[in-house]
Amino acid sequence: MSRYYSWKSEICLYDRHVASNSSMADTLLRELSNTDLDWMITRGERSRLPSGQQLLSAQLNSDLLYVLIEGKLGLTIMEKPSAAEQSAALIDELGQGEVVGVGALFDMPETNSVNTLEPSMIMTLPISKMQAKLAEDIAFAAHFYRAIAIMLSGRLRRIFEQPGRIQHWGERSAKEVLSIFGELRDSDIDWLVSFGETQTVAADRVLLQAARPVDALYVLLDGQMSISAPQEGNFNPLYLCFSGLENSTQEQKAFATISKGGMPGIISFLDFRPLPVTIRANRDSLVFAVPRQTLVTKLQVDDSFASRFYRVIAIEILELLQTVSARLTDSAAFNADDSEDLLDEELDMDDLQHMSEGAKKFNWMLSQLGVA
Repeated sequence: MSRYYSWKSEICLYDRHVASNSSMADTLLRELSNTDLDWMITRGERSRLPSGQQLLSAQLNSDLLYVLIEGKLGLTIMEKPSAAEQSAALIDELGQGEVVGVGALFDMPETNSVNTLEPSMIMTLPISKMQAKLAEDIAFAAHFYRAIAIMLSGRLRRIFEQPGRIQHWGERSAKEVLSIFGELRDSDIDWLVSFGETQTVAADRVLLQAARPVDALYVLLDGQMSISAPQEGNFNPLYLCFSGLENSTQEQKAFATISKGGMPGIISFLDFRPLPVTIRANRDSLVFAVPRQTLVTKLQVDDSFASRFYRVIAIEILELLQTVSARLTDSAAFNADDSEDLLDEELDMDDLQHMSEGAKKFNWMLSQLGVA
């Protein structure tokens, strides 16, 4: 119980930041059209739940999508899932407008449990209906996937802006992400190749500095990069920006790495806010960069491309969020390794086919760029 309240106190440190950023509460209202909202309202079921009601359980897929209309939700992670006495640590609080259960849309199990922290109003939507709607309505898919990517980005940003919360540090890589390229069409990759360029990043050089804007979409073609953040104090972008590159990043400890196919800096691509982490090359690396404004224009005029692109971004951010969330308790890091091994064993033929298709498209992209 004391552990729970220590996390509760820690979360209060950044509640003020969450409250000041009211845009997260109305993400769905800003990103969805009236037609989109009407569809969700007519298909959804609203109910009031008491405090302490569990909506999602870790490592299980849900058949429902939950929209928090009123109240507060808590994301928890088991500190010692293999012990006789299990305890849950609260790692984040979600306010109105947040959506949970999205892992099922991407065939990914939940890594956190979700409970109501106070009496709340919830709207539920069957995952099967959502998947059918997303497949048949390209405009809705573009709007909805963008909204989900923004929400997930906000959750990840809250962790990055309070790096002292991370209990387990280490450069264990996130899982291979080449599979997400299976979400794209050949024409999408053609377009990206036409408007982007390759850049080399020498070992130990910074690609993206904390507190600076991200002015391009980056894809790691070869090599490996680390994600690090200041370890002391709250995130202060002005101080980090103007204190100089070496002074602000030299002592930062890496807590995750980005492997081939990963997208460095993607957390700040959607919201234009300063990047809360530093991305540095662990060894000589090659990245592909598409100018932000060029890509934004494409996304505004091509709903079909946007629906696939925002889905890829949502998957990328969710995978990174799951990797980083597992480091928020001392014991979770070890258990995260175990859970990933379990997930690997549960891959079916469709998963393997999708991963293979993604690798083929990524390799074809490399050939188009003239990269061996």
